[in-house]
Amino acid sequence: MASSAVTIAQLPNEIISYILDFLDTPSDFEQRQYDDPALIPGLDHSDDSLSKPPRGDLKSASLVCRLWRRCTLPLLFRNVIWRFQHIIRPPPGQDPLSTVEGLEFLRFLISSGLDQCVQSLTIVIDYPTSAIGDDLSHHNSFGVLPSHVPFPILTEHDDDLVIEPGPNSRPKGQSNNWLWETIFDHLDLLSINLVSSPAILASLLGRPMDLSGCWIFRQRFHILSLSRPAKSVERHPATSKTPVSIRPRPHIKTSVPCSLFSIRPWESMLLNEGSSVKVYTTYEYFNHVPPSLLNALLDAGDESMQHLLLNTLRSFSYIAIFPLATHINHDLIHRIPALESFYIQIVPRAPSFAGDDYRHPAMDISDLWMERNTAYASLIMAIFDPPPLGSWSSLQYFESGDAIDREAWEQAVRYVIFAAGATWKVAGEGKFVRRKDKVPMAIHTTISA
Repeated sequence: MASSAVTIAQLPNEIISYILDFLDTPSDFEQRQYDDPALIPGLDHSDDSLSKPPRGDLKSASLVCRLWRRCTLPLLFRNVIWRFQHIIRPPPGQDPLSTVEGLEFLRFLISSGLDQCVQSLTIVIDYPTSAIGDDLSHHNSFGVLPSHVPFPILTEHDDDLVIEPGPNSRPKGQSNNWLWETIFDHLDLLSINLVSSPAILASLLGRPMDLSGCWIFRQRFHILSLSRPAKSVERHPATSKTPVSIRPRPHIKTSVPCSLFSIRPWESMLLNEGSSVKVYTTYEYFNHVPPSLLNALLDAGDESMQHLLLNTLRSFSYIAIFPLATHINHDLIHRIPALESFYIQIVPRAPSFAGDDYRHPAMDISDLWMERNTAYASLIMAIFDPPPLGSWSSLQYFESGDAIDREAWEQAVRYVIFAAGATWKVAGEGKFVRRKDKVPMAIHTTISA
């Protein structure tokens, strides 16, 4: 006897949810965070494509009936984007959720019961294009107000670097932990992405930053992303963390705490510092210091960063467009914590460099490639020359997003095979993996609930 046909309406709710899940796609931001932030559509208010990702099929399915709507809501609100230009810090002792204008998105999620569905939050703090490069003052008008971080300016004096207070610095700072605690009291996020100017991000996180070069770098957006898997693996600190002796940049102390870095056991961190190409139009470009969070994020002497750097961080991704080699050497290579995985990309993802986005008549294109080559030479030697430099000895996976340059990639392969062929092997395009029988004893992992 022939069986009667079964319609989709007769399927159990769990199966319908499973089927509709195939209509979901990664967020547009997740796919574009390796690009130059200045070229990502939708990061400013002139284009709302970031707030309206290409998920038309899933949204259409949610309009079919109430059952399908209930099944798709967790998917539609899996990735949430919160954009604002400024919000006012609440008075001490008051509940931010009931007093702060700008947290309507969180109140909506809670009142509609969708707070349990959110896995990723992207915070975009936009500001006018007229303020690009004016980082020394625009953080007082945008972001979390009043702005609180004392921004030091580094200057040359008698061949030594000294710290002078910036024009808008304050003797004592205020923490923005109220914001992180309010968000994470209601959202158990697997990732959080912060997008804004370098100065606004520094103010938001309460970390110091040298802004003396912001006027020439003119970087509109940087991206900082922290993420973790659903189940976390805690790592014990490595035994060897002492880099070789160099002349480091001054250690800038800050008394402003930040609980974001320890509020969840983040295992991965991504920093996208955008394009440094504009600095190459200046005379002796190599003397300028980029506005960067890198120095603060890798500062194991900062109590706010210690839990992340010493206990939970396993993977770090660094993206920039032709950064200065001195920046890579001083602020990245010699400050890296013990990691298992490292990714770097310092050339645009586009197949070629033929576009006009990074060209200027006052710039010598060869300077960009020379800085790229110098940065990679220092990095490859630090990782693959025996013995590895400092905490690089813990690394097990290295990946470059710049392997599209075949000549440079093949040269790197030859060098690694010659210098560390017994320890490392090529695992794919741009990928090196430490051989299993050469895993260092300094790293130990334990599974925690």
